[in-house]
Amino acid sequence: MTVEVFTPRRVLPVMAPGLISLVLGGLGGVGIMWSWAGASFPLKLQIPQHYVLMVAGFFGALIGNELLNVLSLEWAGRQAGRPLLALYAALLWALVFTAIGGLLAAAALIYVAMLAVLALYSGEVYLKPSKVGFRPPVSNHLVVATLPVSALLFITAVFLGGSWGVAALFFPVGMIYAIMARDIALVTGVRPSRPYLGAAAYAALVVSFALWVFGHVRPAGVLLIVSGALSVMFSGVARYARRGRLFSYVKIWSAYLWLMAAGVLLVVGGPGLWWDVAVHAVALGFIFNIVFGVDVVLIDMLMTQTQQRVVVKVGRGGGAPVLELATYILLNAGLAARALYALSAAGALALLSGPLVGIAVVAFLLYTQRRLMKLSA
Repeated sequence: MTVEVFTPRRVLPVMAPGLISLVLGGLGGVGIMWSWAGASFPLKLQIPQHYVLMVAGFFGALIGNELLNVLSLEWAGRQAGRPLLALYAALLWALVFTAIGGLLAAAALIYVAMLAVLALYSGEVYLKPSKVGFRPPVSNHLVVATLPVSALLFITAVFLGGSWGVAALFFPVGMIYAIMARDIALVTGVRPSRPYLGAAAYAALVVSFALWVFGHVRPAGVLLIVSGALSVMFSGVARYARRGRLFSYVKIWSAYLWLMAAGVLLVVGGPGLWWDVAVHAVALGFIFNIVFGVDVVLIDMLMTQTQQRVVVKVGRGGGAPVLELATYILLNAGLAARALYALSAAGALALLSGPLVGIAVVAFLLYTQRRLMKLSA
């Protein structure tokens, strides 16, 4: 059997429209928040356009790249073929153009097609034995299950009048749950030993989003808190603290705290701004803190084929890279500013929140891309 070598440049066709979505959707989000503060911004998007670009466009590219390239190579010994990558990239570009043009119905149809492509490929790859003969673990089954569940939830929301944005958000959150069932061991060094907790956390997440999509926010919030707590117990981050991964632990704990904070806001907060804070606590606080916490470990393993990485001290000479610390602080400060704006309606906080988060995300992605490119140098 021929085993491929990871080729970072093969991720570019999928990530290019994703990065365009990130820039346009992020700037559009900044413009929305600035309008709340009475300030003008050059790019004006409606909230649904912002959701489509960020969730379907950017997260669709990020997770699509993970499933078609990175995880595929690790599990099956091969990346997706160029025709399939070209098809998925074409769908992403079509999504970007329809979203910018305000053709939301067309964008929704394209998003479902993207999920279908990923579902067909994932079912073909991740439900078969690995390149070395291992049987598919629970995480593989969750990855495959997340795709049709995401499509079903989104289609139901479209036809029954639910929230498109919340329905679409299940895809990246559910996929994070699925992938973390496997990747968390890279941080803790210990494989999760209680899979029933992971299954219960995932089930609670599915029901929570189904309720949230159709406006049943209080029970949805309770289940979101339960799901986060079960996921923490399943992952092992509450029991293990490896010295060489302490900064990753901080990021992962921050992610789960934001997830459970979103649940609290759904239970006790009102509509409007508090709904917005809850959505972004999940979309940015949970997802990006997890990505920040785990991806740096994955990149190190790809680059060095070792799990040795000291991330305790902050400084130029070693330890947690300054850029990693800076992106973590900016991301969480931006989210905190968003929550404080909902509490105080201080315009300065609305002006600061979006740029802080945007700088953090773009800087982290550029940092990660630069390190990936070293693999092909």
